[in-house]
Amino acid sequence: MANAKTIDPDQDQSHPVVELRIRATPDQLPVLRALASTIAIHENFDLDAIADIKLAMDEICTHLIVRSTEDAQLVCRLQSLVGTLRVSVSTTTNELDDFSPHSFGWRVLETLTDSVEISQEPTGGLGYITTMEFSKTNGMYS
Repeated sequence: MANAKTIDPDQDQSHPVVELRIRATPDQLPVLRALASTIAIHENFDLDAIADIKLAMDEICTHLIVRSTEDAQLVCRLQSLVGTLRVSVSTTTNELDDFSPHSFGWRVLETLTDSVEISQEPTGGLGYITTMEFSKTNGMYS
């Protein structure tokens, strides 16, 4: 299904990737927030950074879920580097995404994270693989 190009488990064995594939439905949001939070806690992120990560995860996943095709999966990849958590979430969507850098949701993500990106690739059939990525640096390392 979706392939998150910037977080590839085969690229770097010293920084393993946690991948979770889950139904693209709103009832799965608590699982995704908990996963991101648990990894951030394990990597000694401070409480403010953990809260930011959970909110960013919620914003990105909600954005993708409401645009996902029927029976789609969210593919969530998380990778902890020294002092930075990288998150990539992908799903199949029907249309090109119009998530504007001037929208409220995008501004929220820019405030919560150190970087945020969105990309889309045609599936070869109908639809697109839409991927949203963010990174968050631990305040202890900045």
